Amino acid sequence: MALTRKMIKGLLPALTTPIDPAGAVARKQVRGLVDHVIAGGASGLIPMGGTGEYSALSRSDRVSMVEATVEANRGRVPVIAGVLAPGLRDAVEAGRDFLKAGADGLMVIAPYYITPPQDGIRDYFKAYADAIGGPVMLYEIPYRTGVALKPETIAAMVDDGSIVGMKSSNPDMAQFTRVLALCGDKMSVTSGEEHLFPTAVAMGAVGGVLATAVLFPRIWVEILRLASSGDLKGALVRHQALAPLLSAVFAECNPGPLKAAQAMIGMPMGPVLTPLRAPSAEVTSRLAACLPVLQAYESGLAKKVA
Repeated sequence: MALTRKMIKGLLPALTTPIDPAGAVARKQVRGLVDHVIAGGASGLIPMGGTGEYSALSRSDRVSMVEATVEANRGRVPVIAGVLAPGLRDAVEAGRDFLKAGADGLMVIAPYYITPPQDGIRDYFKAYADAIGGPVMLYEIPYRTGVALKPETIAAMVDDGSIVGMKSSNPDMAQFTRVLALCGDKMSVTSGEEHLFPTAVAMGAVGGVLATAVLFPRIWVEILRLASSGDLKGALVRHQALAPLLSAVFAECNPGPLKAAQAMIGMPMGPVLTPLRAPSAEVTSRLAACLPVLQAYESGLAKKVA
């Protein structure tokens, strides 16, 4: 396993999983998705997170998506596969599957449903790193797992050698500030909160794991560039242009609206899997209204680079 903190930085799109009419992973479509986000400035790829419908896929389909991502990537950027299993044994099996499939590292969610104590979560990640053979990227998302990690627990996990980075999907900015103060110089902290992304970068986040980056990677790269260079005001102006999209995409459970948006911009990824459903007519209408403006914006940024 080769995951290092230097690999966890910049724009790391959370990839949707393309699904064919039979309900399997549409591997050919992965190439177009990967090429699109890398051309737009992605510095890493995150298949098999929540956006990738981890919980709805079979073990073999999860492996297939990671394999397809690695093949499409062709070694250009790190591939960090998401592991969203609730328990250690399943999580270790998934991680080994993904590393064998070619992933460079793993992004592992904190154990959920059982609401473990802080020391139990620390023990979990130490056991995981030992079983896998190296550190991982922590995925903290307390509004899904039911347990918010204390900054001191995260710092202890860094000191244990269990983690070298994290995706913070915790909207508690006081907690985020404390994490950066305790261990921001020892690991790579990224933001998974699209609504708070510019502020998180200005505070010290080194990048973001963002779902809507599969749509408009160049816009997110521009926001990251501005915020990390000290121009928070400029970053917030660009970010405000995304507000209608973010409101629509997250109005219903991800990735239903996101996949609908991808289809609207000419990158169909197939349906979402049960129990999710396609977005409502109202959300679909909102997406149709905001996407053309953002497509023009993204195209303009591409021409500047060219």
